[in-house]
Amino acid sequence: MSSNRRRKPRRRQAVVALGAAAALVAGVFLMMPADADTSSGPARGDFDADGTSDLVYRNAAGQLYIHTGAAETMVVDTDVSKVKDVLTPGDLNGDGKQDVLTLTPTGALRFHTGLYASVPGGMGSYSTVETGWQIYNKVIAPGDMNGDSKPDLLARTPAGSLYFYPGSGDGSFGTRVLVGTGWQAYDEVIGAGDLNGDGVGDVLARTPAGALYRFAGVSGGKLAARVLVGASGWQQFNQIIGGGDWDGNGKTDLLVRDFAGALWFYAGKGNGTFAARVARSTGWQTATQFAGAGNNPQYGKYGIMARTTAGSLYRYQSGGTATGALINKTLIGASAWPSSTTRLAYASALSQNGLADLVVHTKSTGKLTNPALYATADPLLAAGSTSYNLVLGPGDLTGDGNGDLLARNSSGTLYLYPGTGSGMAVGTRVTLSAGWQQYNALVGAGDFTGDGRADIVARTTAGVLYLYKGTGSASAPFSARVKLGSGWQQYNKLFSPGDANGDGKADLMATTSAGALYFYAGTGTGTFKARVKTAASGWTGWADLL
Repeated sequence: MSSNRRRKPRRRQAVVALGAAAALVAGVFLMMPADADTSSGPARGDFDADGTSDLVYRNAAGQLYIHTGAAETMVVDTDVSKVKDVLTPGDLNGDGKQDVLTLTPTGALRFHTGLYASVPGGMGSYSTVETGWQIYNKVIAPGDMNGDSKPDLLARTPAGSLYFYPGSGDGSFGTRVLVGTGWQAYDEVIGAGDLNGDGVGDVLARTPAGALYRFAGVSGGKLAARVLVGASGWQQFNQIIGGGDWDGNGKTDLLVRDFAGALWFYAGKGNGTFAARVARSTGWQTATQFAGAGNNPQYGKYGIMARTTAGSLYRYQSGGTATGALINKTLIGASAWPSSTTRLAYASALSQNGLADLVVHTKSTGKLTNPALYATADPLLAAGSTSYNLVLGPGDLTGDGNGDLLARNSSGTLYLYPGTGSGMAVGTRVTLSAGWQQYNALVGAGDFTGDGRADIVARTTAGVLYLYKGTGSASAPFSARVKLGSGWQQYNKLFSPGDANGDGKADLMATTSAGALYFYAGTGTGTFKARVKTAASGWTGWADLL
């Protein structure tokens, strides 16, 4: 390894409060450089050249920020690049600058040069490296795995196949090679960097039960047998962030975020193990995706809409906490969509801006429209039908990365409208199947099962809840139903906020007739954790909760 890191005096940077540009995230990050290791190269993801890795994250609006501890800069806006996941693999093209890779929901892998990382919007320009990567539910940057000093990538399919992509040194990657199978067993797969000092990138993987394993890299793009790092307890973190050196000593560390929004630091020892955790900073609960985090990224819906009978519509944002708290109630329209004349759906990202969309079904005409400002010129999505009694937008059901719509008619036939990614039109409807009149609720806003595909749950009039797992196939978007449990008739409304607690897994919420609000956190295995009462009262009076 090269010896090009300059020794710096031991120092501690001051905590700096974030400015208005980071209003969605109230966190601060304290950099703790130690004596620099002169035998190591630049810290991966060090954009300000201070010898320590920086934090790169996406917010709910889809914007990318770099937080160095001394400053924070929005480097990619949603008008430029639609970010689903983000990686900080290192210097990809040999210019001495740390670069960024982003992945769009439609599977475009994009290269953003780090030349202007300190300039607002400075990483907005990009080149498309690969397309079709929506076939993967997680892409990670483990470091150099084949000994050529070039950063490499690993990518996992929903079925659990893991592929190695060798870096070419010019920002592109070579032909993929199968590394192994069975990786669907892990709900977090982390590109950890070189943890044991052998010059080869390693991988960490966590099970839904909370066990953490290390897979040491073997030169040639392979991985050794797993070694247990911790048998339990790691499920208390909703994102595990790897690949960085956050104390400047040349050894690769871990950062983790808990469900209260606090970041914790595990110093790497350089032998594949970590020191005891140390608290770093708080207030990060509304950062939706950290670069280097191992979770499947949630994309699209982050909250709910609530409508009065008279048609006033309010939006609540997900708070990113363990209790699924809903925050920032905002009036969207006063008496604009009366429940007597319109049916509403809050669809997960019909356009490539990454934000959830309101879909209006006009009962008298059957038309499906999008009232968003960007769709003003062409709000009509589809002619629809006056026979529809339910419309739902659970996300991408066809595997192309575009958000789709479902509609059910009064006879119980379910239809699919494939999304086009424009938010101003959907494709020709596809008849799926009959018999859906047995359900009085169909709910979905992302991935309940941990494979990265959108799923739905359905409740019968008797209160039995079933899971329909998404397949990613347009002709048959759901697997056979699986019974989750009974007793759900106790709730008068059932809905999903998307990922409400920041772990990348879709969740459920429900209200009782007395106005109590309950939160069911998704486990990522198609089941839900025990309910948490988010509010004891106050949720009566809504005609719809979407």
